[in-house]
Amino acid sequence: MQVLDVESADEWETIVSGCFVPLRCVGFEPQFKGQMAHASLDSAVSVSLVTTSGTSADRTESLAGRSHRDDLHLSLQRSASGRVIASGTSVAVRPGAVSIYATDRPYHLDYSPTGQQQLIVQVSRESLGLPKEMLESTMHRLTLPNGWLSPAARTLFSYVDLLPDGESAEVGDTVRDLAAVMIRSSFGEGSGVPRTSHGLRHAVLEYLRTNATVPGFDMDAVARLHYISRRRLYQVFEVRGLSPSTVLRTERLAIAERLLRGTSNRTVEQVAFESGFSDATTFTRAFRRAHGMTPSAWRHEARSSDPTAA
Repeated sequence: MQVLDVESADEWETIVSGCFVPLRCVGFEPQFKGQMAHASLDSAVSVSLVTTSGTSADRTESLAGRSHRDDLHLSLQRSASGRVIASGTSVAVRPGAVSIYATDRPYHLDYSPTGQQQLIVQVSRESLGLPKEMLESTMHRLTLPNGWLSPAARTLFSYVDLLPDGESAEVGDTVRDLAAVMIRSSFGEGSGVPRTSHGLRHAVLEYLRTNATVPGFDMDAVARLHYISRRRLYQVFEVRGLSPSTVLRTERLAIAERLLRGTSNRTVEQVAFESGFSDATTFTRAFRRAHGMTPSAWRHEARSSDPTAA
């Protein structure tokens, strides 16, 4: 991503208009500072992380009327609060909210409280391949129900947050795919499963991370949940030299490390169950392979080297 730091109102308006669409900034906090991290993935999709000390902006009717693009802004509010106004509708956004509005229509963004940060996907509506009625309904309501709590929204924005380097065309296609899945899912339509290999792999990764502490589920169940075969599940990980089982085990071991490093005196068996392992023997065997020592020995060493640990 290209990262630009700005300390003047005029320069910020120029930067924002260049990365998104022309806007008229109508208010700035005193001692304004802003940072724009921006990447164009292809001609129809870009991603940005916008951080400011507070500002407001208008996409006026005149500016919107001259637009030659049909883009949507999908914006995750990461910090502070704000308000989005468009088509006679006004919605408040707080951390975790996802707003959706069209760039070829007038809107007002009130991000005047300090400490603002938005993670933004700008994507052509036509490129999403969604029904026009669905897109109209999406733009009318302005926000996504449940915001970040929606699994499809979490999959999209967590992928964008860790945007892979290179392969822009494939990454751009994945972002489009995940954006379309998010919108479809918000209407209860579609399987909620990405069509691209990158998107599918990331959706499964998010599922495994979110459910790592749940014992007893196997990869056949994960495959069924994502409407794919077990073979397809393993194929999308094999291209990265991984397997879903390995990813799950790694996530569980990371949880176990945090528990072992903590101040409580959980037994090894308690740590095993709380981190998703079915029994202490399986946990100890996996931990020893990863660290070359037992969980008890690792905990003693970790706490000895940490002066803040009790």
